[in-house]
Amino acid sequence: MDLKPVIIVAGVLLAGLGCSDSTNSGSKDVVPDSGFGTDGLDSLGAGSQPESGQDQEQEPVVIDQGSGEDEAESETADEERDWARERESQSLLGRSRDKAKTLRNSIQGGTDEPENGLAATTPEEEWVGTGGWAWDMPEGWRIAIPGSGRFGEMYIPSDFGAATVTFTRDDAPVSQIERRVGSMVVDLIGSKVTPKVSVFDVNGIAVKTLSLEGTYIDPSGKGGGNEKPFYAVRGAIVDLGTSRAVIVLLGPEQTVMNSTPAFERMVRGMYER
Repeated sequence: MDLKPVIIVAGVLLAGLGCSDSTNSGSKDVVPDSGFGTDGLDSLGAGSQPESGQDQEQEPVVIDQGSGEDEAESETADEERDWARERESQSLLGRSRDKAKTLRNSIQGGTDEPENGLAATTPEEEWVGTGGWAWDMPEGWRIAIPGSGRFGEMYIPSDFGAATVTFTRDDAPVSQIERRVGSMVVDLIGSKVTPKVSVFDVNGIAVKTLSLEGTYIDPSGKGGGNEKPFYAVRGAIVDLGTSRAVIVLLGPEQTVMNSTPAFERMVRGMYER
C-alpha cells in the first residue's frame, strides 16, 4: 500500500487545524483596529448613560412639582373658603346689628347711632317720657343712648365742650334728691355751693329747679380725683307723687349757661303723653 497520499492528506489536515488554533488565539489576544478607535464607543456609552439617569431623576422631580402645585392650590382654596366664611360671618353680624338698631330706633323715636355712640336725630321732634309725662328735646340737641339706670338722655354739642342731660326716676324724698344734686359741685376751695332754687307747677305737678356753678366732683373718681373746674349744673326735680323724675344738665360752665334757657323751656313744657 502506498502511504504517500495518506501522509499528504494528514499533513493538510494538521496544517488546517494549526491555522484554526492560531486564528482563535489571535482573536483572544488582539483587538482588530476598525479605523475609528474605541473613543466613540466610550463617549457613546458615557453619553447615553446620563440620559437614562436624567430620565430617571426627572420623573420624581416632575411629580414633586405637580404635588407642590396641588398643595398650593389646596392651600389657596382653603384660604378662600376661610375668607368667604369670615365675610359671611361679618355680614351676618352686620345684619344682626342693623336689625337691633332698627328695633331700638323704632322704640326711641327714629334715631340712629353714629360712631361716637350718640344718636343723631332724624325726625324734627324728639322726646323723653316716663309715667305718662314727656319732655320734648330742644332744637340743636341730640337724643343719646341712655346709660344704666336712666330712662332718657340728651347730648348738647358745643365748641365750649359737650354737655349731657340725664333723666332718672328716684323714690327718695325731694329734699334728699336736692342735697344729692347740690353736692355735685363745690367752690374753688372745696366748700359746698349753695344752689339757686326755683319752685313752680306744671300742669298741677310740683317742680323744683336748682342752679349751681363750680368744680364738678365725679362720683366715680377715687380719693377726690376726676375733678373738673368751671362746670355747671342745672337740675329739675319733678314730683310725680309715687316717685320723682330727676332731670340734670351737666357740662362746662359756658355750655350750660348757653343751654339754660332751652333747658328751662323743656322742663316747663312738660306735657301728658
